[in-house]
Amino acid sequence: MNTSKALSPLKLGNGVQVANRLMMSAMCDLGATADGQVTQEEVDFMKTRAGFGGMIVTAGAYPQANGLGLPGQYSAARDSDIKGLSKLAAAMKSRGAKAILQIGHAGREAAIPAQQGIPVLVPTKMDFPWINYPIEEMTNDDVNQLITDWGKATQRAIDAGFDGVEIHNCNHDLVQQFFSAFSNHRTDQWGGSFEKRCALPLAILKETHRVIAASDKPDFIIGWRISPDEIHGENVGFTVDDMLKQTKLVLNEGIDYLNISLTGSTYSYKSKANGYDQTYAQLFHAIMPDSVPLYIGSQIQTPADVEDALTVADGVYMAREALIDPEFTDKLKSGHANEIITTMSEERIKQVHLPKALVKDYTTPGGLRESIPLPGLTD
Repeated sequence: MNTSKALSPLKLGNGVQVANRLMMSAMCDLGATADGQVTQEEVDFMKTRAGFGGMIVTAGAYPQANGLGLPGQYSAARDSDIKGLSKLAAAMKSRGAKAILQIGHAGREAAIPAQQGIPVLVPTKMDFPWINYPIEEMTNDDVNQLITDWGKATQRAIDAGFDGVEIHNCNHDLVQQFFSAFSNHRTDQWGGSFEKRCALPLAILKETHRVIAASDKPDFIIGWRISPDEIHGENVGFTVDDMLKQTKLVLNEGIDYLNISLTGSTYSYKSKANGYDQTYAQLFHAIMPDSVPLYIGSQIQTPADVEDALTVADGVYMAREALIDPEFTDKLKSGHANEIITTMSEERIKQVHLPKALVKDYTTPGGLRESIPLPGLTD
């Protein structure tokens, strides 16, 4: 009998039970068309990994045309997107996992819309040295339209058959930009004080709840993904203490799981918060009610890593390992953990049903190969 804690069921905040404590997290899989349509190779990619976790989360889907941040992202901005998203949801659910659509808006990082002449919207118009295209400060009407469109994207997720949504409040995207004191210098109800910088994240969460209630979907899952801090030298957007305070407000409003995003090669699930002896996982787990699970990840590749992470969190997310070995969980269940593959090769990457654009990005210098390296595939 397999006694791995990872394989035990887990109850979410709304009472929904997922089959195990593993999650395939959102990642830049580059599987959509240029206009955000789901492709068959993306459906195949997800179906191949449908047994990876109790929850499977998509790459970020944008709720407005100006929210596209990376090539190959899906759109959830149009009713015409529902057909393709439905195929994606069905593939993700084909082995019993809960299918989650991540929704996120790139904000100032929307370089592709900028190239198409679509206005790029930001909380505050200011100089960002790495941005070489025009940006526009959002009006109050723009902010309210974003909230409305986020709700519409949530409704499309419901209509497409997803089991939930994950709100992307991290990785320097627009929701985080509003919370960041570095990016948000507004003096209206959407910025300034800590409370006002929390206003947009909370408004989006409230709109998500409203849409779910109107659709009579009490089992629909709301996930919340955060960056635990934003500190780049002297530029401090928010500290871990700030995010802990925001998370308490979010928990009061109601979420079903919390996911801490620790991306790139410099972080791991064991990373300690700036100025603390405790890890990010320990700090956030301490404020979580027993009814709402915490998911952590980053640099988790082996069953031993998973079990270690589960000593300080309720669930574990993996992305790179899901690319490398889609059968990770099947091997764990069947007692063949010793057969789990943890490194990628130039040959293997062409055999594990990845979108062609993702294969290209990992088999040529630069790109994801450099920024989010796969073990075994480095320059």
